[in-house]
Amino acid sequence: MPVLLLIRHATNDFVKTGRLPGRTPNIHLNEEGRRQAKALAQLLRDQPLDAIYSSPLERAIETAWCIAADRSLPVHICPDLADVDNGDYTGMEIKRLSEDEATRDFWRTVVETPSQARFPNGEGLFDMQQRVVKALEALAAAHPDLEAPAQAERAGPSAEDKPRRRPQTIAIVAHADVIKAALAHYLGMPFDNFQRLSIAPASISAVALGHDDKTGRRYTVVHYVNRIPPAQ
Repeated sequence: MPVLLLIRHATNDFVKTGRLPGRTPNIHLNEEGRRQAKALAQLLRDQPLDAIYSSPLERAIETAWCIAADRSLPVHICPDLADVDNGDYTGMEIKRLSEDEATRDFWRTVVETPSQARFPNGEGLFDMQQRVVKALEALAAAHPDLEAPAQAERAGPSAEDKPRRRPQTIAIVAHADVIKAALAHYLGMPFDNFQRLSIAPASISAVALGHDDKTGRRYTVVHYVNRIPPAQ
């Protein structure tokens, strides 16, 4: 089974406004974000990739482009990797949502029991997790292990071995809540705790999916990488 590199898009000016971005169009990387994306591409320079997927939102696509720039790989757009649909609250200030009498109870639900939160005319947070996990599982199924290059034959007789195979590595560029929800699933965390995870811009959360031939059980290994240097 493949290794999924879950990559949060690089930073942008909208994040500094304290508002919910959701699926707001035309949020582009700023100068710092472009620097982060180039540093991310440099970090992955020696990492072979078999495919690159991105959320349909511009900030994710622009980050994915940087990763793909020096590779002969297209960026595949996956709509189910999009950020949360905040519905009527898209673009609203988080401070206002948390303090206004009309919305503060809803926002408390978002923070304390997100499994019960649904944005008006938008998406439920638990539904978002199900959407994202379904998409990742579909991508994993579409990228089965490949036959590894043959190694030099060893001297002397040897038992007939099974063909050697290697997992594919897939770069998937998405959003903080999307990645946190996916990690909560693969780590076996209760969804109501998913916001305890922290995902920095242009960071990589590597999820290795595998199968234990002895026990027949599936296993998951998660590794978080955040080596992008801070802004000078």
